[in-house]
Amino acid sequence: MPYSSRMQKKRIAWTMLAALASETVNKVAPLLTMHFAASRLGAAGFGVSQFALWLLEWGIILVAFGYPQAIPVALRRAESPQEKKELAGALVLNRLVQAACAILAVWVIVRSNPEYGVYWPAVASSLFILLLSAFDMSGVLIAVQRVGSYSMVMVGAKLASLVAVWMLIQSTGDASLYVLITNGANGLICVGSFLLAWHFMGLSMPSLTQMRKMFRLSVPFAISVFALVLVERFDLYLIERSMGPVGAGWYSGPMKLMQSIIPLIASVSTVFYSEMVGIHDADSMKKHLKFSLLSVMLFIMPLIVGTWFTGAEILKLIFGAGFENQGHTLSILVLNSLAHAVILMIGFQTLGLRHRMRPVYSALFLGLLAGVIFGPTLVENFDYAGAAAASVISRWIAAGIILLIARNVGLVGFREFIRPLLQAGLPALAMGVVLALAEQAGAKSLATLLGLGAASYIAFFLAINRSDAKKIYAIILKPRLG
Repeated sequence: MPYSSRMQKKRIAWTMLAALASETVNKVAPLLTMHFAASRLGAAGFGVSQFALWLLEWGIILVAFGYPQAIPVALRRAESPQEKKELAGALVLNRLVQAACAILAVWVIVRSNPEYGVYWPAVASSLFILLLSAFDMSGVLIAVQRVGSYSMVMVGAKLASLVAVWMLIQSTGDASLYVLITNGANGLICVGSFLLAWHFMGLSMPSLTQMRKMFRLSVPFAISVFALVLVERFDLYLIERSMGPVGAGWYSGPMKLMQSIIPLIASVSTVFYSEMVGIHDADSMKKHLKFSLLSVMLFIMPLIVGTWFTGAEILKLIFGAGFENQGHTLSILVLNSLAHAVILMIGFQTLGLRHRMRPVYSALFLGLLAGVIFGPTLVENFDYAGAAAASVISRWIAAGIILLIARNVGLVGFREFIRPLLQAGLPALAMGVVLALAEQAGAKSLATLLGLGAASYIAFFLAINRSDAKKIYAIILKPRLG
């Protein structure tokens, strides 16, 4: 399929617009949800809920395994529609078996550790999410290019979660209920994706051979996902071990804001990954990757710079009084967003499609090793900022190695990575200068700084990248609006 075909442009345009529209809701709703939760639960209750969710997440990873990444590859190789249906069925059955193992594993880990007793009520209330995770068919919907429909399911579940938290969460003792509502929304998304996959493609009973095939294909992806989550989450473990639930609560504020950027990166990159799954020529794949990198950097570079000026007030606005003291922690953590974009788009997506996952998870484990070695010392000396620094060191080591691997296989050179970085980064630095001057002039209002930052970034980007702005309009907006 030619990269410049009108049909492909329209599909990218519609999927991008649907994903971004839904992502707006998916950003606002969770932020409001966290606002109600943190302000009503307090630092201790919020810490209990977040660490309980962290514990459950490891069970979810065991259920998800590497199937979301493996199923698009398996469906791409399938020789008939019936084989695709059977592979989808194999996906569900494999996950149901792994869900039973995950429930047992989480129960044993939490109940056998006396220090985790405070988290058990919240964990016990949401063990059902491990079963519902077996029905997550997001990978199938990516493969059949139904990302827009899946986004709408996510919107409905997030809005329902927001309403439930607003109505039901009132005090510190509601930590378990908050975990239940959060996982309930995720369960709705899984069930919704299953119904969509059944509608658009269908499912059939697989053979044991196909189940084994799906499992083997997913193993390399599973190792990478496990390594990535370790890289992303080990800092919370360091804080909880050192400072207990209260420390976990304070650190969870900036950590959750940083994590809220990740779905935005995934939302934009998934649009191009959905197209890359159906592409077989190297030139088209490179073009998709380059445009995907630029599109993501247009979002995250102003966030990285702007956080230094607005992070403390945003934390206070979302999580309540006291969280503004974590502004410096957020300013460090937000540096992870660019590293995550490299790991996701170049590592998981592009190298994954080329069956080069072993170097990716090797890079992640090396990054994790560095974080584990330096993390305890950094936390001991710098508290929350030390945990954030350990996270950044870990993720950037992994991203750097992945870039070297991509360069060696001829996928993307340093120049091809630096160019979109400068295209998005230079306007962001100019925006930072404007914000610094505005603060010196007495501008302190969060709304003023956000508005001034957005306007100046767009103006500087258009001034520096006029030709590329026209290309973005031609590829994404014009085919849809026309």
